[in-house]
Amino acid sequence: MTKVSIIIPVYNAAGQIGDCLSSVVSQTLDDIEVILVDDRGQDGSIALAHRFVDNYKGPKSFRFVEMPVNSGPGAARNLGIRSATGDFVAFLDSDDTLAPDFCSRLYEAAVCVDADIAFGSISFDMPDGSSEIRHNPSVPGGVFEGKVKRRYLRRFKSYFTTYLYRRSMLLSNGICFPDTHSAEDSCFLICSLLSARRIAGDSRAVYHYAIHPSSTSRRRDTARWKNRLKSFRTMVSFAREKDLYKPYRRTIRLLLLKKGYLMAAKDYMTNNLFK
Repeated sequence: MTKVSIIIPVYNAAGQIGDCLSSVVSQTLDDIEVILVDDRGQDGSIALAHRFVDNYKGPKSFRFVEMPVNSGPGAARNLGIRSATGDFVAFLDSDDTLAPDFCSRLYEAAVCVDADIAFGSISFDMPDGSSEIRHNPSVPGGVFEGKVKRRYLRRFKSYFTTYLYRRSMLLSNGICFPDTHSAEDSCFLICSLLSARRIAGDSRAVYHYAIHPSSTSRRRDTARWKNRLKSFRTMVSFAREKDLYKPYRRTIRLLLLKKGYLMAAKDYMTNNLFK
């Protein structure tokens, strides 16, 4: 039985893919499959990934799937979800790494309370070797409804890679990444949190985000603000379709304002007014 499927979109990360995959094979949890999605980069990252897997002799299972053309990380992750067989799925960017106990810690937390989602914290690793840890709010493990969900949604950090997601929850609710190329991860995470009925958390840093100048989020994109708003409108449409809008109306509006409109304004000023 596959407990966790780790989905890794591979695109132009030749300098980091080795460390990324090393962190995967160092996972202490058994019964993990790793799905590497070739998003048609140009720097030979996928060839390096194939070489790593060919030389790997351990118990972790690897599979490669291919995008027909470069389509961005959201579309690549969607293909990974469709290809996964694990009870839970996790997402890892090809230039980041996981703590060795990422899967074991979150999987055990989820199983303990039969959670749809389990989360940890994130470490931002700087080029000078320093790091900054950011925590999601604490939450009592178990039922994730009403006041508990509203409180969490108002305070959570938008780092979707720090979560495990029950695959059956994603599939039964039709949760996927929108084709917007900005804030698609926030849309995915919020839709998942709205849908989850039970949750588990761990305060320790389990995901390591590497800060470097070539990070996708730092590239200039004059349409970023439009795509961000489109992602959040998709989230609102999802909530309405699933009858989740009315019980969480005020919280959803707050998210739309803070993470949608205000961040879109910041994106517009950064990418269109200042060069």
